Amino acid sequence: MTDTVQAFPLATSLAQHPLAWWLAGMATGSVLALGCLAALRALRKSGKRWWPVALDPLQARWVLVGAMAASACALLLGGTVMAELAESWRDDSARGWGAFDDDVAAGLQAGASMAALQLFATLTHLGDKWTLSAVAVAVAAALWLRQHRLLAIGWMVALAGNALLTRVLKSLFERVRPEHLHGVATADGYSFPSGHTSASMVAFTMLAYLATRLLEPRWHAPVVVAAAAAIFTTGWSRVVLQVHYVSDVLAGWVLGGVWALCTVLIMESISHWRRAARPGHTAG
Repeated sequence: MTDTVQAFPLATSLAQHPLAWWLAGMATGSVLALGCLAALRALRKSGKRWWPVALDPLQARWVLVGAMAASACALLLGGTVMAELAESWRDDSARGWGAFDDDVAAGLQAGASMAALQLFATLTHLGDKWTLSAVAVAVAAALWLRQHRLLAIGWMVALAGNALLTRVLKSLFERVRPEHLHGVATADGYSFPSGHTSASMVAFTMLAYLATRLLEPRWHAPVVVAAAAAIFTTGWSRVVLQVHYVSDVLAGWVLGGVWALCTVLIMESISHWRRAARPGHTAG
């Protein structure tokens, strides 16, 4: 244990100061999210949005093909990152993710206060299956009733697809969860990737995207910041509660982020394709 502590001083800091790292993580995530929002606004102000709006049907079809190709590349890249993480924690080397994960988990087991555990046991419900299922149904119903059918379908595909991918990947990697004996929170099943983390990543990212499509601009920044805070909080809570390793959460963020990106790309391309195919549409 001494060797791993010396090798990973960051692991010691994470374990000793979970609340400070939580606040720092939310702040960092919020800055990144606001940067993404600013980039999106710049694209929209330039009249480009994601792609030129005025396309003929053939051009729009190629936009869809391009979006599918980009999504395939993103999925391949995300899968490669996850495979590298898995290969690293399977490695017995003292420099791998496995040693870092064990170091953080051991430090939290030894030093996490009951108050911190109870706080994160409450916050972790942001990513619970039943919480997100209720949100999924409510948002899908609201979008459908307001005639935003494509957004409703994309929203449900994003959540359902991520749930299926997470289940498949857990069965593929079969990683055992870290030992958690505090009794404040429990979890069963395999550990890699974190289902709470990937589900919250998809759900809150998609909610932020929907906000930029449907709400007035003054609401965009607050929603994006809240989404980023919820995403980091859910993932970090799984580490503090010792029901997941750090690399499980990182893999969950990668999986959820890539899947949400792919969903948005496909939704935007289909939207342009449908617009171009409407009677009376003219390109240019």
